[in-house]
This record gives sequence, structure tokens and C-alpha cells, in this order.
Amino acid sequence: MKFEGLKLLPGSPLQLQFKHSPDIRERSVLVGYIKKNSVIVSTPTVNGGARAVKVGEQLNVRLFSNECNSAIAFSSQIIHVTVSPTPLLYLEYPTEIATGEVRKAVRVSTNLISTIKIDGKSLSATIVDLSTTGCRLDSQHALGELGSRFTLVTKMEAAGSPHIIQLNCEIKALISEDDGKNHYVYGLAFGDLKDEAKLILHAFVYFQLRQ
Repeated sequence: MKFEGLKLLPGSPLQLQFKHSPDIRERSVLVGYIKKNSVIVSTPTVNGGARAVKVGEQLNVRLFSNECNSAIAFSSQIIHVTVSPTPLLYLEYPTEIATGEVRKAVRVSTNLISTIKIDGKSLSATIVDLSTTGCRLDSQHALGELGSRFTLVTKMEAAGSPHIIQLNCEIKALISEDDGKNHYVYGLAFGDLKDEAKLILHAFVYFQLRQ
């Protein structure tokens, strides 16, 4: 697939990994692109100001594409920098992109300690298996009936870095009710997620599948 085939819109979130600090992912957004010429992105900020960069600096770019339901990555280099009126980076147009598509039905076993935010309360729970569209959740608390919704907050590691993400969830199944020991198991479906959360979720599941 070519970069233009991703059909990305301005404002799409990106993560930039500069070659001299590969363990750090810095936030950016897509401003636009000129086919076979350049990709224009916002300059990441550091301590409230634009990050110091220079022409020729190499980096990896990561993003999530709804068009192909995949985590996308490509390597590039900075070919031009603007500082006014808005700090922007012009990146060399990618000739190759890598995709990490994860089928929706694939599930991986996990043990992710999480926090449920519901009705103004914060409750603990554990994600025991996970896909890109939902999860199975163990909880010591009754969370509601089928169709009940809440926010699930958890930490996932992607590309060696921890990320806190929020997942909008809906109860789709009550797998196990209270057995007298305050133990409930729910099947959850994820609602609309931000592209950055999708990227982290897909990267986490994809990495677990390769273990």
C-alpha cells in the first residue's frame, strides 16, 4: 500500500521516534502531504516550546489507519523545517510503509490491572483477555446490566514504552455472576476510540501475538 492510500486527514495523530532517542515517542499531528514529495507534520513540543530539530535528521513515524484497520510505520528524514508562523516539519515522502493489521477476532491472554470509572467512582479490575474490539474483565464489583457503559483505564506497553489509555466500554455479556466471593466476569465491547488509543491497542495485541 502507498502512503496516499491510507487516506489520512489533517489532524490525524502521529508518533515520531527520532533515531538518536528511539525509546521516546513524541506526539505530532499530520498537517498534510504532497504526493511523492513530502509529508508535513507539526513539530513536537518540549517544555512548552518547539522541539529542536535539524534538516537531515532521521526518524520513524507511527500512526493508526482506519482505512486499513492497521498500525502503520515508516522511516523518513527531515527535509525542511519552518518555525513561523507555525513550527512544522517537512518529511521525505515514504516509498514503503509497514502495516501491522490485527484481525478483530484475535484475542490474547493478559493480566492488566485496570481502573473502572463509573458513576463517579473508581473501581479496580483486571483485563484477562483482550482483542482490538473488546475484552474479558474480572472484577470484585457488580458493574451493571447488559448495555451498561463505563470507562476503563489501563496501562499497556508498546514499543518498549508504557502508555495509559482510556477505553469506552459497553457490557455485552455477563460471563460469571457473583459466586459468593464478590467475583464477576464480564465481556466488554469497546466503543469509539481515539486514533492514538487504537494505535497503542493494536500495537500491544500485535506484539503479544508474536511472543
